[in-house]
This record gives sequence, C-alpha cells and structure tokens, in this order.
Amino acid sequence: MKKETKNKLIILMFAVSLIMFLLILYLNSLMILEKEEIITTLIIGNKTGFDLNTTALTFGMITLGSSSQRNLIIKNDYDIPIKVEFSVRGGIKKFLIFDKVIHLEVAEEKTIGITAISPVDIEYGNYSGKITIITKKNILS
Repeated sequence: MKKETKNKLIILMFAVSLIMFLLILYLNSLMILEKEEIITTLIIGNKTGFDLNTTALTFGMITLGSSSQRNLIIKNDYDIPIKVEFSVRGGIKKFLIFDKVIHLEVAEEKTIGITAISPVDIEYGNYSGKITIITKKNILS
C-alpha cells in the first residue's frame, strides 16, 4: 500500500472515530430526563448528634469509627423504564457508600440506603459535597 493511501486511511479512520464519539455524546444527552443536586453534609466529632435540616441530606455528627445512614426514596413517575445514576463530589465523597446505579420499571419505587462511615484515623471536621442524581431513559429494558 502506498504511503499516501495509508495516510488517507488513517485520517479517515480518525474522522469516523471522532464522528462516532460525538454521536454517542449527543445520543446520551437525549437520554437524560432529569438532573438534581443534593447538598450533603457530615460532621466528624467527639460525640453523636442529629441534624434535622430539611434542605440538605445531612448525616449529623458521628464519632471516629462510627457510621450514619440516610435513605432516599426514588420513584419512577415516567411512563417508561428509567435508569438512575448517582455520583458524589466534594470532601464527603470518601465517606459515603451506596449503589451508584439503579433501574426502575414504570411506577416502581426503591429505597436507596446511603451510609456515611468515619475511619478511626480521620480528623474532626465538617465534610460536605453534593450528590448528583441523573435520571435517564433505560434503553436496555
């Protein structure tokens, strides 16, 4: 194969790959039905305490080596099956354990347990962040 033909083939393959990548990004954006962010906080201190804040997902104050759990109730009010993806950012991320993806059929409801766990060797302090919840069409159902 000539060098010129080989170079054209490489450029063509690159262009097709780029178009496919952009198409996948575009199609993925069409699948998003809803996006929500929830402020999330945790205090690690020398005693246990509750925070009854109704505008954020709070874990209150926990001691070293202990944990706290909160539940989110997720319901599919759409007329199609959905996939719900959760992600966390901020200083609280390293403390939280929960399912990152769930699938719901039409009218189905699930309770998601989110647990905050404090290691025994962490500094006392306030840790916060945001949980992002993205609801998508579930095309695999």
